[in-house]
Amino acid sequence: MNFLVSLTGPLELQTPCLVLPVWSEDALPEAAAAFDQKLNGLLSEIVASDGFAAGLGETCVVHASGENASRLILLGLGKRENFSLDRFRKALVKGARAVRSLKKSSFALTIPSVETAALAVLVQSAAEAIELGLMQYNDFKSGEKTTIESATFLLTEGSDVEIAESALSKAAALCKANALARGLVNTPSNLKNPASIAEAAVEVGTETGISVEVWDEVKIQEEKMGALWGVGMGSDCPPRFIMMEYIPEGTENDAPIALVGKGMSFDSGGYSIKSAGGMEEMKDDMAGAAVVIAAMSALKALGVKKRVLGVVASAENMVSGNAQRPGDIVKARNGTSIEVLNTDAEGRLILADALSWTSEQNPSIIVDFATLTGAIGVALGQEGAGLFTNDDTLAQGLEAAGIETGEKLWRFPMWEEYNDYMKGNVSDLKNISNARGAGSISAAVFLRHFVPKTTPWAHLDIAAVSHVRDARLMTEFGATGFGVRLILDYLLA
Repeated sequence: MNFLVSLTGPLELQTPCLVLPVWSEDALPEAAAAFDQKLNGLLSEIVASDGFAAGLGETCVVHASGENASRLILLGLGKRENFSLDRFRKALVKGARAVRSLKKSSFALTIPSVETAALAVLVQSAAEAIELGLMQYNDFKSGEKTTIESATFLLTEGSDVEIAESALSKAAALCKANALARGLVNTPSNLKNPASIAEAAVEVGTETGISVEVWDEVKIQEEKMGALWGVGMGSDCPPRFIMMEYIPEGTENDAPIALVGKGMSFDSGGYSIKSAGGMEEMKDDMAGAAVVIAAMSALKALGVKKRVLGVVASAENMVSGNAQRPGDIVKARNGTSIEVLNTDAEGRLILADALSWTSEQNPSIIVDFATLTGAIGVALGQEGAGLFTNDDTLAQGLEAAGIETGEKLWRFPMWEEYNDYMKGNVSDLKNISNARGAGSISAAVFLRHFVPKTTPWAHLDIAAVSHVRDARLMTEFGATGFGVRLILDYLLA
């Protein structure tokens, strides 16, 4: 979508639709008040007697025949005292969808009056909410598609246009990255496999100039990645190990921040096969990989000044005569032996080798993203992702980025007692716990074995938030791209 900023007065701007944000329990803002006066008090009447209370995301369409804006949409922001970026984004998503329902190809939005210091954040948040909130996965649908091509943000008199335009450029880079992640996840698994995920990473490298290296199944075995190979050896589409590196000028000698992604292009569960219902959305089991590839794609455009290493382990978990069996024992790259009690607990296996290799690169920080456990959805629903970390400072930084972007995190404990959950009987570790509870925690504890204790590390379990069936904050259906904006915000801090 094309976003513009303008200092044109709302009464003077020619637009098919104008969205007017309104606070509840407050007087009409200046722009709305100007229209109210010109329309002989119509907007005041709607607020006073027609049931429009300006609740968060509440909309009311007003026909303004003969005006430069022939349609007005009153958009509720809720109570001013409850304002937050998250609530602002929620409201704007509703407003943008109301415009789309009117089948308008463009619209204008009045940006609430704020101090200059807050203008950039408000404009960026508005653009992200509209762009991502309107995004629909309809690549395989035939017929005409309703789209909004442009939006103009009307700033109050005296606002700094350059600051607003810079914020729009930043929002565009973030939305492009998020869209890339959504597209990778939404692609059905008959059109997606470890090789094509690697190709997507290579394409990002070609477009941005960052280095990309891909190991095939032969190299994976030569590099002693027995856990990754064990998961992928049963498929006709063999595994891939992907390394991407961004090194801005002056950071050549810096220890990189490492991003690691789980990249299961499809997960049948293997011989511990999933139910039909549990399998139908397993094209999204590479959402962690999508986050890493997408985040790497935006680093240059955003001007990130830190050295960043992106690592993806990708496999397809299938059933065949060559597939891994329950009871098999594999050896990870760091020498740890693992008894595979359940072949559907495969994500932690491929991450074991990914984290081991990444740790060898002596990174300053490791953050991994994985659709790792169904248990995380039981704990948090679809309102946020699970955060597991050995470092308080890293936790605080990621949590702050989650609040800023609306991609919320909740930190879970990793007490020493949980170590016993994953100790093996005939091997160093087993890949599932015998305990019924703490499923997400025990999975994170398993991963902790493959990261040095002295390396700050965080694991984000995004299983419940990577894909949605019902409309959430900025996603209508399908992949959300959860984690992309969060980690980019963290890297820019």
